[in-house]
Amino acid sequence: MKHLQKLNLKQPEYDLTEWEESIKDVQKLPKDYPEPITAPLIIDQPSDTHISASELKSISTELVIDSTANIDNQTAKKFKREEFKVEAVLDLHGNTEKEAYTKVINFVKQSYAANKRCIIIITGKGINPHQDDDIFAARGILKIAVPNWLNSPEIRPLILAYKHPSEAKGGNGALYILLRRKRG
Repeated sequence: MKHLQKLNLKQPEYDLTEWEESIKDVQKLPKDYPEPITAPLIIDQPSDTHISASELKSISTELVIDSTANIDNQTAKKFKREEFKVEAVLDLHGNTEKEAYTKVINFVKQSYAANKRCIIIITGKGINPHQDDDIFAARGILKIAVPNWLNSPEIRPLILAYKHPSEAKGGNGALYILLRRKRG
């Protein structure tokens, strides 16, 4: 404050009602919500990601957001209601596209190898307040790219379905992913 007085500047005024309006729907995460993984994930040895031939036949289709075509009805209902406990979270904020790709591939493989069933990848919503207001500026590169990466041959066989979770779990800035059970 003193530095503002020396420069003969007034303290900026903030509109408290705008702030309160913008945070009215913010909720605390549940205590059992896992901490996001921000450190690079490295798999020293190839994980055991073996999928049987019969399972591979059902994997031939491309993953589409919100599709539960390859899941039995009971599991699909549970997935749609987000009843699977989130066991791991990967936050991609601040990553380049190249860094994010490596992290996503490693994260899915590592989660599958660790017998995790449900994971979340936070891509962000693609709104950068520091960008100009050009309506044609590219936004949300990771938000667009990550769903495509989930169909890559390396990790597609490990994933049953994915969708945008409820706002409490990240909304359209995240992906709620159901992994296959590791058999054998």
